[in-house]
Amino acid sequence: MKSKNIIIITLAILLLGCSRMQWARFYLLDYVPPITKSDVLTEPYPYTIQVKDFKIDKTYDNSRIVIRQSAHEVYYDRWSLWARRPPDAMTALLINHIRALNLVEACKKTYLDKRPDYIITGTIHNIEKYVSDLPLNEFQRADIRMTIQMLEVKTNNTVVSYEIKRYAPLYTESMSFFAKTLSDTLKNEITIFLRKVQEYFETLQKNQPAPTQGK
Repeated sequence: MKSKNIIIITLAILLLGCSRMQWARFYLLDYVPPITKSDVLTEPYPYTIQVKDFKIDKTYDNSRIVIRQSAHEVYYDRWSLWARRPPDAMTALLINHIRALNLVEACKKTYLDKRPDYIITGTIHNIEKYVSDLPLNEFQRADIRMTIQMLEVKTNNTVVSYEIKRYAPLYTESMSFFAKTLSDTLKNEITIFLRKVQEYFETLQKNQPAPTQGK
């Protein structure tokens, strides 16, 4: 009888533990490029682009999402994780957006047979959920700060650079809404950056000397 009671108590404890068990959830930085038919180039610019891995501040070089509560206090949410680390997500988003525009002849992460004409890379300085629980001043934000550059390979000069610094308010505690808000921010900011890239290529084409006519 005593052993039977022990078994019942043990099962009750296990069931209680399972009922309270919390599962990790994974979130994606992703968006569909906001492109219409008129945005897609009929003929791509005659260049190739390599999108390299982005650097990221060590504080955010983690699969767990960073929650900031003050200038001096952050913690990692053990139950909310990135399905794809932000540097990898940035590379994929840029490649997908450039290809959707038909901007250049080729755009990929790795070139094995030849050097690309241009390289896009950058640094993620911070990407976090900011939570303020100060009395009379409670709010939440989706914060991101990063830089993107495009370099010309033959000269190693930066030809296009862009800084992103956005603090978007959140109206719910949902981590899905947090990930969507960051994704929407990246959609808008990458669109602006790629417009600058397109303007650079357009200027480059106009300034190239016309081919000489044979006699």
